[in-house]
Amino acid sequence: MDASPHYLVEFLAAVSRASDVEGAIAIAAEMAAEEFNAEFGVVVLDGEVRATIGFADGEVPPGLAEASRGEFELPGIGRAHVAAARWSEGTRGRLVVLRLHEPFTTGERNLLLGMASGLGLSLRMIGALEAERELRNALETRQRLLESLLGIQRAISERAPLSDVLAAVTREASSLVGDRPVALVLDDPHDPARPIVAARAGHGGPGDAEHTFAAPVHVNGRPAGALVATVTPDAPLDASERELIEAFARHASIALTDARTVEAMEEAYRDPVTGLPNRALFADRLEQALALAARQGGEVAVLFVDLDRFKAVNDSIGHAAGDQLLRLVAERLSRSVRASDTVARFGGDEFAILLHHDRTRVDAPAVAERIIAAMRHPFEIEGRQVSVGATIGIAYAGGGDADPDELLRDADLAMYRGKHHGRGHWAEFDPSMRTALRERVAVESDLQAALAGGQISLAYQPVVDLADGAIAGVEALLRWRHPERGLVPPTVFVPIAEEMGLMDEIGAWVLDRALAQHAIWRAGPAPRLGMGVNVSSAELRSELFAPAVERALAAHGLPGHALILEIAEGALAGDVGHTLDQLTRVKELGVAVAIDDFGTGASSLAHLHQFDVDFLKIDRSFMNALDSAGPLVRSIVDLARTVGLRTVAEGLERGDQVERLRAMGCELGQGFHLGRPVPADEMTALLERCPTRA
Repeated sequence: MDASPHYLVEFLAAVSRASDVEGAIAIAAEMAAEEFNAEFGVVVLDGEVRATIGFADGEVPPGLAEASRGEFELPGIGRAHVAAARWSEGTRGRLVVLRLHEPFTTGERNLLLGMASGLGLSLRMIGALEAERELRNALETRQRLLESLLGIQRAISERAPLSDVLAAVTREASSLVGDRPVALVLDDPHDPARPIVAARAGHGGPGDAEHTFAAPVHVNGRPAGALVATVTPDAPLDASERELIEAFARHASIALTDARTVEAMEEAYRDPVTGLPNRALFADRLEQALALAARQGGEVAVLFVDLDRFKAVNDSIGHAAGDQLLRLVAERLSRSVRASDTVARFGGDEFAILLHHDRTRVDAPAVAERIIAAMRHPFEIEGRQVSVGATIGIAYAGGGDADPDELLRDADLAMYRGKHHGRGHWAEFDPSMRTALRERVAVESDLQAALAGGQISLAYQPVVDLADGAIAGVEALLRWRHPERGLVPPTVFVPIAEEMGLMDEIGAWVLDRALAQHAIWRAGPAPRLGMGVNVSSAELRSELFAPAVERALAAHGLPGHALILEIAEGALAGDVGHTLDQLTRVKELGVAVAIDDFGTGASSLAHLHQFDVDFLKIDRSFMNALDSAGPLVRSIVDLARTVGLRTVAEGLERGDQVERLRAMGCELGQGFHLGRPVPADEMTALLERCPTRA
């Protein structure tokens, strides 16, 4: 055939536009075969076949790389005509074409020689550009390296937080080695078998792959860990990248050798009171445990431990003794698990325990039971016995996509579920708890605006003398009418308000509003009426409580005996000394005190000789079970009479209950049968038409 010389120009233009050598030789093999109507095209560089057209999987018969002209035997195909041309200078490369139907002409061979010569020139040009680009990239990388290391050095000299410095080391190192995962892994002096991942950057980490490059890190010349880059077998670090990792490892050593190192590491990963791992170290251990579970199967368990009554105990014994108590609690928790498990303190009275992937769902509840049992035994602090308990939430997760933060939240939610069953219980997480959490968050958000928005109000329920049916008093009941949710029960929002620290504000509002209304009634239809106001445990713990009561009475011109403070029995079980002080101060004002929900709390009888109480309000749960609970109710009434207290039966909803309580000697009653909670204007009308205490 007659080759077209103008094709040489097209060929040279095409190969010279290639961005790299591999692209140029692939174009050359394809265009050569096309121009010469050849079935096969081959480019050989330095004796190695680098590009082919027409051969299955790129495999070429032995000897073809050296063939020059004439014929060549192709296995399974037959004889083919060959034309080959070397680069114009030396023998660095060869361009070879083969076709089956006819031999190559002299003109074709000359054109092939021109194409080979042009290809050689283009490859030299592309090689020079690549070298220039590599040099430029190397200079840019070196500049970035210097800037990164200077920034890290500056942060060290300016006493930046150690965690920030170490995070910068891994972040900059990862960026300069193609965003490969890089982690700073340090030895834990408290637990040498389990290192700490102090910082990491990039996706993945040292536990996620078998292939790593590690540069040692030292503290004061002693090995302290390594800066680890995770790589794949098909993309290892080259020599310059390994040097980069080593440079960053040296700077990590400088940061860690700083005079603050020991203290900073303790602050970063250890609880200063107990010496246990803190939240940061626990999160690191949890992430490593989940990665191990993902590779080897199984799952991990997290136990979230909240101490019962710790705040009240801490307030009564002082913070120094409270810290000693926390250390003793930490020791008992550590003795309740295996050495391979992790016990951490998150702060306050919150602890967490990590059971590793070989623990089953039978083990976690057993550990929880063991901890709860251990906490039941009193602690000896400065010569006295101190008791706290534990409530525990348990959550499980396998490896894979398990999220450490979500697992901790799940365990925390389960712990709150455990508290609903009473102190000293454990509960396992189930997904329905997340719905309850969303509801709680919504209540918290709405509660902030409830007072300002006029959604909070008071209803009033009469307390009736069972002997003659006269109204002896009124209890003020807190109500929250949400514009969308309707009436939200106090049992739902009061505990949340306590945790949010809103009860001082809400309690002061209730006192002011109730006593303002009470002053109107005492000046009008009910001059001897008593007003009952509920007091939360959070209010009792506050130093603001007694002064708030005194101010409210003075503001409305009321004597102390006009007010009855109703305190749930459970609220008396906390800091007895502080509670006694608060109640003593309000009793000095002449205020009466009632124990509400009596009979449901712990150590009920003990409270009667500790606190100056005026009324016992028998819990409503006894009323619907009078057949079985009757003897107990009678005992409470008799006990109250013996010690000079008056009794109030709550939850009276039927006439027969009223008759039976009257027969037992109970003096006062309250419930739907005697009068429902109503707004102030309706209660005013009731007081005007019904007899009241003379």
